[in-house]
Amino acid sequence: MSIHQDLISNRIPLRFLPDRVVGYLAQQAWIEELPADEDLYQPRNGDDSAYLLDGTMLLKFETGEPKMIDSQSPMAEFPLISPRPPGAIQAITQGAVTLIRLPKDLVRSVASYFDQQSDSIQEGIELKEDDPGDQIYLDFLHKIRSGECELPGIPDIAARISQAVDNPNSDAKTLARIIQSDPAVTSRIIKVVNSTAFGGQHSIDNCQEAVARLGLDNTRNIVISFALKHLFQTDSPVIRKRMRQLWLHSRRVAAICYVIARMSPGLDPDRAMLAGLIHDIGAIPILDAAGDFPELIEDPEVLERIIAEQNGEIGAIIMRTWGLSETLSDAAMHSDEWFRDQSDKPDYVDLVILAQLLSFVGSSEMQKLPPPDLSPAYHKLVAGRLNPSLSMAVLNEAEKEINAIEELLEGG
Repeated sequence: MSIHQDLISNRIPLRFLPDRVVGYLAQQAWIEELPADEDLYQPRNGDDSAYLLDGTMLLKFETGEPKMIDSQSPMAEFPLISPRPPGAIQAITQGAVTLIRLPKDLVRSVASYFDQQSDSIQEGIELKEDDPGDQIYLDFLHKIRSGECELPGIPDIAARISQAVDNPNSDAKTLARIIQSDPAVTSRIIKVVNSTAFGGQHSIDNCQEAVARLGLDNTRNIVISFALKHLFQTDSPVIRKRMRQLWLHSRRVAAICYVIARMSPGLDPDRAMLAGLIHDIGAIPILDAAGDFPELIEDPEVLERIIAEQNGEIGAIIMRTWGLSETLSDAAMHSDEWFRDQSDKPDYVDLVILAQLLSFVGSSEMQKLPPPDLSPAYHKLVAGRLNPSLSMAVLNEAEKEINAIEELLEGG
């Protein structure tokens, strides 16, 4: 039986979550009563998370004095179990008590995520110029912030297509003429329009008809998506593997964005795909510049930290420099803000956030991130119909479609 969210909204670590997510957690919670002289840590009492709602508990620790807590004690804001208070070995009921219970994995994952965020902040505070590792970080950060880091330019065909779409006199013939200057892009546009993933029903064999079916805006988004791949390439053998990983991740997120957008009213799948593809574009100039810092290659943790901290801001600058929409700038800037909740209506940033979290499910990266269903984006997209089983079913069902889109982006 669910509870009112006010009963958990001030609990640690749930108080750091948006109201939308707290409301979702309240639906997973239930009330439980225990009699006197029960040890909460006995297996018979389960290992789901528990907060004290009413009554008194005696906490015993490996070392130090026991502590008596009631529902008004500051410690009642913290979970009694999953996770336990540090060093606690028993939690004995002093008379009948009432507990709020929550699935242990949900509370543990929230606690783990915010603990990591706290550790990252502390590391940032303790930077020392006399520490060799920190000095590398500071030197590289100065190069990025001073503008010495060269930003990638918009691919030529993407720039020409964008200008043409912005011209009110342009039509399908105009765009087709530009696209046909690049035979590879022409071939891929025709392949797209005929693919089942993009809704092709009857065969089209010329570029102008393909543009007419896709529409000018969608054609622009698709051409830019195809043109971006070469930006994820480098002459530096030491960062080539990392750049390839970045492309594969971006490609995967773009494909998931496309599929989810098709199920979410008000979102355009082709724009969604482009938003997914550019969300990490700020990492490209960082990786390129890292070639001048051999120490960074030898210490990938420092490099990853720089990417995590600077990727969004640099990506947004690139999107503005290219003259692309604020939608794409926002996608680059905010796509790692897992608990972002700007409005009830989902947008492309929400889409990229959820696509990223879903792309990491089952990987070691997921250990550092909140589960998808703890992101507000999860509860807004697909008309708010997602649940953990449905979201995985959607991904499994759409896997063939996702693979087809990845193949189209790869150029296969």
